[in-house]
Amino acid sequence: MSERQIWLGEGLSSTPALDARDRGFTLGDGLFETIRAVYGRTPLLALHLARLRVGAQVIGLDLRWDDAYLADAVAAVLSANLLTDAAMRLTVSRGVPTQRGLLPDPNAAPSLVIDATPFAGYPDALYRAGATAVTSAIRRDERSPLSGLKSLSRLDSVLARRSAADAGADEAVLLNTAGRIAGASAANLFVLRRGLLLTPPLEDGALAGTTRRLLLSELAPALGIATEEAHLDGNGLRNADEAFLSSALLGVLPLTAIDERPIGSGRPGRTTQALAGAWRRRIGLVEGHA
Repeated sequence: MSERQIWLGEGLSSTPALDARDRGFTLGDGLFETIRAVYGRTPLLALHLARLRVGAQVIGLDLRWDDAYLADAVAAVLSANLLTDAAMRLTVSRGVPTQRGLLPDPNAAPSLVIDATPFAGYPDALYRAGATAVTSAIRRDERSPLSGLKSLSRLDSVLARRSAADAGADEAVLLNTAGRIAGASAANLFVLRRGLLLTPPLEDGALAGTTRRLLLSELAPALGIATEEAHLDGNGLRNADEAFLSSALLGVLPLTAIDERPIGSGRPGRTTQALAGAWRRRIGLVEGHA
């Protein structure tokens, strides 16, 4: 194979082309999922597709492909690119309208793009030391119907992450309009306080993360860790015993400092490490394979 293969519309293509009028490009009118492939498998694909369908219902986007079709397309992209470990991006938009304007065109066919790039995980050193974050000046609007969705409109996250990088930090923590923690620019946030694992509720603007859902419903209970969705402010994070970030690509990443102040001991905590190990086992990772 000499050319990268991308799924576009109804099949694979080595020369994909996006119509300049596509509403995903012009208006951010669409959704996406970031999916991790491990050893040629996508173990959490069902969770991603379930979230995609919820988001499509919220924004009124017609997903004309069933889960079996999308799963086959994802597998085809991996196979065509000879990839086993990858970060995959599944993007759907409302497509190309017959006339300009904000109102959706009921006759427009939605667009589907699936891409994959090699990905074997982030450096082990990041997990050993833990990530650092700053509190962003950008606020997330928890009242927006898009706040919990993986919509194509991510400019607030882009600006927040850029400001974090300028400050020498790995991530940015975003508060909502009420001053409560919504999450990080590209991850959910968890804190451990006196043995209780806490994370912001969706109503505070938290993303409905697939790894977040897995931690709350399966991984933490299996380890006997009590969980709660709770309102958190900046002090709640700074006073935590442990904290970590979660996402489909990060898994469970210790968060050891916020605004140049250590969280807990300033090192990855035992509970965080236990949950990180449980996540790795759940998706089929083994020692020595990030």
